[in-house]
Amino acid sequence: MPGDKIYYDSYKEDRDLILEYNQVKLDDANVVNILGVGIDNVTRTQAVVKVMDMITNGGIHHVMSFNPYKIQRVRGNLDLNVISGLADMRIATGSGVRWASRVLKNPLKETISLLSFMMDIVRIAEIKEFSIFLVGGKPEVVEQAFFNIRKSFPKIRIVGRHGGYFSPDREKSVVEAMRKSEANIIFVGLGFPREDKWIHKIRGEFKNTVFISVGGCIDIISGQVKKAPAFFMSRNLDWFYRIITKPWRLGRFLRVVFFFIRTVLKRIFSRS
Repeated sequence: MPGDKIYYDSYKEDRDLILEYNQVKLDDANVVNILGVGIDNVTRTQAVVKVMDMITNGGIHHVMSFNPYKIQRVRGNLDLNVISGLADMRIATGSGVRWASRVLKNPLKETISLLSFMMDIVRIAEIKEFSIFLVGGKPEVVEQAFFNIRKSFPKIRIVGRHGGYFSPDREKSVVEAMRKSEANIIFVGLGFPREDKWIHKIRGEFKNTVFISVGGCIDIISGQVKKAPAFFMSRNLDWFYRIITKPWRLGRFLRVVFFFIRTVLKRIFSRS
């Protein structure tokens, strides 16, 4: 049954986790150009530290995630290109992006699991008493995700949650609830590109919030959607598993193929 499985255990090791994060350096956290899209060259730990700095420094921030499919969509859409350019951090969550960075001779340090990244932030939020708002999935899904997170992190401050299916008329009240909650972190799981377009649209109504696009992570945490098999997860190919197990996503697969072709062609012609 959904909810029976806890996806992330509370951190109980005898370590000063905050001290460890405080010792992480960001001096080498540059940006890598992948087919015209800037990707932050950070480890998962560095990405978490950057989010902590965003919260500490205040202001509105937007964290996006990228796999080959998303890069192809951004390349072909002016609005998405602008949104990506304005994002405060863009992390590589697809192994194909790291492969491309190596082919283009500007290698990324690692591929970041979006689910693990999200849960690392939840773990830090519990320790530092940062507040969280969840948006995404069906009402019962986000409720189950909230319940599962609370089981793993009893002291977490989740100050609000709302399903991701709402009408334009309902949108105003959803945004108002988010704004009044004064959440430090808002996880938005509406699916790409809707979630990033929506964040870009509403960010001006907030003062001090880090918006993080989390795709289907809320559904996975709730137990409604199962994680990809270990073979795919260990290689950060969960996105690819979703494509091959859902034939109606053929268009996505073709965009991924074009991504690999463009990467190889760019490498070949850059030698000329």
